Amino acid sequence: MSQNNPKSFIYDHITSIRFDTYEFTLAYADKLDNMTAEFAHQHPFYEIYFTLEKYIQIKIKDEIIKLKKHELLFIAKNVEHQVLFEPDCNFRYFVLIWDLFPVITQTYRGPEGIHEWEDLRQAIERIDKRLFIHSEVPFDGHEILDVIQNELDRKQLAWNSSIVFKMYDFLIRALRHTVRIRVTDQNLAGMLNLGIAASKYLHAHFTEPITLEDAAKHLNYSSRHVNRAYMKIFNTSVMRNLNLLRIEYAKRYLCLTDYSIEKISELTGFSCSRTLYKLFKKYVGISMSQYRNMQFRQDKALKTPAGGGSNSN
Repeated sequence: MSQNNPKSFIYDHITSIRFDTYEFTLAYADKLDNMTAEFAHQHPFYEIYFTLEKYIQIKIKDEIIKLKKHELLFIAKNVEHQVLFEPDCNFRYFVLIWDLFPVITQTYRGPEGIHEWEDLRQAIERIDKRLFIHSEVPFDGHEILDVIQNELDRKQLAWNSSIVFKMYDFLIRALRHTVRIRVTDQNLAGMLNLGIAASKYLHAHFTEPITLEDAAKHLNYSSRHVNRAYMKIFNTSVMRNLNLLRIEYAKRYLCLTDYSIEKISELTGFSCSRTLYKLFKKYVGISMSQYRNMQFRQDKALKTPAGGGSNSN
């Protein structure tokens, strides 16, 4: 298609990102300028032109499009086009050749939203229907290209995949900028992290006399399933962590208030003060009164000025 400028960056390897429901293919990306002679051509891919400096003129069939600085042009598959040669105009532009297409999957785990492909398909169909779409509103894609250039130059950990994901990011931002559709994908991708959901339930209801069964009922799963999912995240059971959570709040009351053990027991969801007292000593290693006295002494020591107490005459 073109003679590459040796000073420009180039990505001339075909690679892809595979999601559960669709795939992004990167076929070619490059920064070019007025010293690049481009012949009339077409691809079995989609193409983006993005002007970096001055302007470029692109002939699409019998129409000439003037693409000013930071403007975008999307071109559909198999549409003949050509950047017109203008040796006296020092223009620079970025070109991205890409494709998006659905894949058949038996399971859905994300990271894309469950309706994401349908939304993308709508946007692509707009391009297919019109053959090309020119956005005259300036696009800030040059910032992403600077980051990609830095990845190419420095070649740090996982730079290859980072570049491809950033090219994909450029495409998505360019589509959002150019093609307006009603987005149907409104929910978070993937599956509910049941262990985290159970943990949030504990934090929200620890002051109440809740059980594992209450958490499971709230989440619409069996107790066994919830506890198993919880253990995968926290390496311990729901009820053990519920007790530990309540004890942590009991510590705060011991430090910050003069509440009785009975009152603290009530505020932290224990059925009786004896249960709190017993579990506190089991997990903390000392009694509640010992803990309160220890915290009182430490707090008093921190408030005492260096050098000791007062002088008397």
